[in-house]
Amino acid sequence: MSAREAIKVSFVPLKEGGTAPLNKMNVAAALLETPEDIERRYDVLVQIGGKTVPVITLVRRALKGKDPLNTNTAEMALRWLGFKDIYARRRFDKETGQPLRFTREQIKATTI
Repeated sequence: MSAREAIKVSFVPLKEGGTAPLNKMNVAAALLETPEDIERRYDVLVQIGGKTVPVITLVRRALKGKDPLNTNTAEMALRWLGFKDIYARRRFDKETGQPLRFTREQIKATTI
């Protein structure tokens, strides 16, 4: 990583309003403390250095506990910083094999 890449900053919108700066150094430090998604609880994951971790958890730790507005904003910040190995798990109907589509209300009514 060059010095120029290390200081590249993405500003992440926060749930509480405003933005918070995110850079590769913060992400690298947070990666050391973020456990892999072994229990398959999260649907959007990033792979960095052979470790696959939840995007939202990694960014929250990199922002020192501040909550990103949503998973999409966290994912976009990581992509802008150059992390491209981001995966989204799809859920499929067991009977038809078709991808499931949830309404916003259904998503908000569930827990992880």
